[in-house]
Amino acid sequence: MVDIRKIRQDASLSQARFAEITGISQYRLSEIELFKASPTPDELSRISNTAAAVLNGSIKVRKGKRISKKSFESSIIQTHPRRSYDITPRNAQYLRTLSALEQHFRAPRPQAPVAVSFFTGCGGMCYGLKAAGFNIVAANELVEAYKDIYRLNFGDIPFLSNNICDVTDEEIRQLMDQYGEIDIMAGGPPCQGFSLAGKRDISDKRNTLFEYYLQIASKIRPKIILMENVRLLTSMKAPDGTLVKDKIISTFQSIGYTGTFHIVNAADYSVPQNRERVFFIGVRNDLDVPPVSLTPTCSDSSGLFASLPPCFTFGDAVSDLEFLESGECSADDSLHKATRHPEHVIRWLYDVPQGRSAHDNAESDMRPPSGYNTTYKRQVWSRPGCTVTTNFTMISGCNNVHPIATRAITVREALRLQSFPDSFRFTGSSETIRTVIGNAVPPLLAYHIARQLIEHYNLANA
Repeated sequence: MVDIRKIRQDASLSQARFAEITGISQYRLSEIELFKASPTPDELSRISNTAAAVLNGSIKVRKGKRISKKSFESSIIQTHPRRSYDITPRNAQYLRTLSALEQHFRAPRPQAPVAVSFFTGCGGMCYGLKAAGFNIVAANELVEAYKDIYRLNFGDIPFLSNNICDVTDEEIRQLMDQYGEIDIMAGGPPCQGFSLAGKRDISDKRNTLFEYYLQIASKIRPKIILMENVRLLTSMKAPDGTLVKDKIISTFQSIGYTGTFHIVNAADYSVPQNRERVFFIGVRNDLDVPPVSLTPTCSDSSGLFASLPPCFTFGDAVSDLEFLESGECSADDSLHKATRHPEHVIRWLYDVPQGRSAHDNAESDMRPPSGYNTTYKRQVWSRPGCTVTTNFTMISGCNNVHPIATRAITVREALRLQSFPDSFRFTGSSETIRTVIGNAVPPLLAYHIARQLIEHYNLANA
């Protein structure tokens, strides 16, 4: 089979330029290059002749940017009535919830229970813990850029060794000497080195991070150990076939803790986002208290929690923000800035209904040439947002398209969906900011879980 992509790349041509010269649509070229379709004899002739003409110099290749400014001119938006949205009835309630969270975070608590944090990131978990009543006395984070953001919001809280693997017994001793008994140790050690099939890269140090975490916990001996991770962890296997969740629970037992795990959806804890996570809770055996049962604060179900208030929606989170289209930015909020998207992508998506993908379009030339039906997909205004990931500004990502505007969501919208108050500050590159937001534990989720732990285990003086 002829490798059309190699022919094009050997001629140093972008796919868009190659389509322009050959007269073959870019969508059709993408199909051919991905081996989803075979070129007709006429198409193959045009492709070969174009490549030969470029190589012998009879066709000159334009220098400079591969994507022209024209490709970003969103004429379909400019020639149609401007869309808009109304502020939802519960937007004010959600903003009051974030304001209350911030007030709790800033409230002085001289006799608060003591917490230490590992794999801290920008501090989403810590924000919720502090708002719930804990005093964060130490943290651990490997990436300096993440620590810079943390310090902007939490002040000069001391950091233990950058790498959790390098935390020393002397650091732990000094921590204990200064603060005495630690009430809670919280963190989310990555487990990407494991897989669903039980395979792993033996050189991937992430395989053992939860073991280091619990090893340190065995020395600090907090009353409560809290571990957060993606729900998928409950199905991951170690090389010996053991479920990773079972290894974690057995490790809890080996260091003198009773361990349980809880699968939660952030949307059920006042966060306007469907974000399923697993929380492992280890309780020191001498506390002699039954395991906690986490209780949602809101629900959209008709079952046990039907009497609770409904979950906050995408619209509830962002409808007070300025309406933006592709490439536009707010004059009042530097974090509310829309990524600029090519016109052909905007055309694919412009008429796509909420909850649907451009891959669902009837006409083949209005569908992306590759990807899953969760990509190029609009969210739904009247439902909780989809899970915020680290690539939320990419319109081609999973469920990243705004329900009404034809663009990916902005940083400010992602922060609202993650339940960060607008006062939370950032520094660093755009990539750093996106990464810490996508990886963060939603502060409201952490807050509600922490409050239940304080009350259930009688962590006094909160």
